[in-house]
Amino acid sequence: MNNWHRALHKCPFSLYNDFIHNKAMTYDQLYEHIVAYVAMPHTAITKHDKKRACLILGAVMEFHLDCLDEGVDPRTIDMTGFINEKLDELEKTK
Repeated sequence: MNNWHRALHKCPFSLYNDFIHNKAMTYDQLYEHIVAYVAMPHTAITKHDKKRACLILGAVMEFHLDCLDEGVDPRTIDMTGFINEKLDELEKTK
């Protein structure tokens, strides 16, 4: 299991199962998953966590729109390598 799958598997919600079974998430479900990630390792969700989740969603939406403007279908982008690289960098700094 690579780092990305490990990170998904640690999610307190069902994101891992949704990912594995290719179920489409609603915006609300995506927001809840991001809020939970932002709050990790804590289980109490703060207003600050929710605000950061909104900023992250905005950045992802902007990225997708930029891709579309450049003629790139965001569904064809595989960020697994990039995410694993960032997770590896974080592991090295421990």
